[in-house]
Amino acid sequence: MSGGVGADAHGDAVREVDGGPAADAGGDRRIRIARRALVASMTLLDLMFVGFPLLDVTSVAARGGLVWPSVAAVPLGIGCGVLLHLLFTGRMAGRRDPAPWPYWGSLALLVLCCAGLQDPFNGMTLVAAWWCVGAFSASRRRTVWVSALLLALPWLLVPTTQADVRLVPFLGVWLFAVVYALVLGAGMLTCLWLWEIVNDAVAGQRARARLAVTEERLRFSRDMHDLLGHSLSALAVKSELAARLAERDPERAAVEIAEVRSLARTSLAQVRSAVSGYREVDLAEEVGAVGAVLRANRTEVAVTGLDGLEASPGAAALAAWVVREGATNVLRHSDATRCEISFTRTRDPGAGAESLAVEVANNRARSGGDREATSSGNGLSGLSERVAAGGGVLSASRTEDGGFLLRAVLPL
Repeated sequence: MSGGVGADAHGDAVREVDGGPAADAGGDRRIRIARRALVASMTLLDLMFVGFPLLDVTSVAARGGLVWPSVAAVPLGIGCGVLLHLLFTGRMAGRRDPAPWPYWGSLALLVLCCAGLQDPFNGMTLVAAWWCVGAFSASRRRTVWVSALLLALPWLLVPTTQADVRLVPFLGVWLFAVVYALVLGAGMLTCLWLWEIVNDAVAGQRARARLAVTEERLRFSRDMHDLLGHSLSALAVKSELAARLAERDPERAAVEIAEVRSLARTSLAQVRSAVSGYREVDLAEEVGAVGAVLRANRTEVAVTGLDGLEASPGAAALAAWVVREGATNVLRHSDATRCEISFTRTRDPGAGAESLAVEVANNRARSGGDREATSSGNGLSGLSERVAAGGGVLSASRTEDGGFLLRAVLPL
């Protein structure tokens, strides 16, 4: 039984620190931040399809011109912005060939909207805004001829405008719109490129974590095979021999049974010896591994009280579990920028027994994050049972500065 416990404990340690929920939560957090930043930038672009038609309505009304074409362009611009946003999210999801209806639908609404706008500058700006997304959502061949159409569109729509169009100013505005479209396109291409880098980096991190776990399992299986292969083979052969000699030669059968018993005890001792090596915990290494995961997630880590700390193997193992779970909660249930891990030796004045206080605190817990952590089957409730079984006490609470504190008092 001890062998099974040791192997499970070591496997849990690998999954929690090297490649399990903590690492996945850190990667998911970076993806969430990158996605929010991209969606926010795209939302600003979407607002252009509302703002410029409204600006066109205002300018036409101020000049005393015909307002209804500009008014009709407002819902068309809103629809174009919505479809363009869907086109962008599809591109973020990795679709190189866009869905037809948001692509062609947004392009059609763009043409109709520009036909209603009476100020050529407003129409050219919307064309530039559409192009910076549409150019990177379809194939190069389609993008080339669609770009040619958009370049000619302002000139084709000159008869529909009420503005006094003169060649030189109009050409200047058109050239400005072309440069503006190229600048917006470069920015959008950079954003998409960074988004793909973040996804590739997180996928690579998860792949490395899975590889590390797989390599550890292979190493453990090789150790067990090398350790027990000969012993189990000998046990099988001698037990079969003893069974055949049980009636013909009872004395020799008894000798074989005694050797089987001796081999079994030796094998059990070897298993216990091997597994005990996996159950021994180096607290400093565990804290270092957790700190590396948190720093990779851009969370500053401060460790105090670890240098020179002497603790029993049981207390060190429990302290490592507290640190692992605390770090996992920081990554899963907080937006912390700083995490403090502290170890303090205390003494009970009445009993005179020494104990170790382990604290993991972060500075920014999410709303409801403590309830989510407590409700998790492998979260604080499981850790509390583990600590209680070792004679310790676990507490978890929010702090006054909006953070979260996980504290365990463990007997030394």
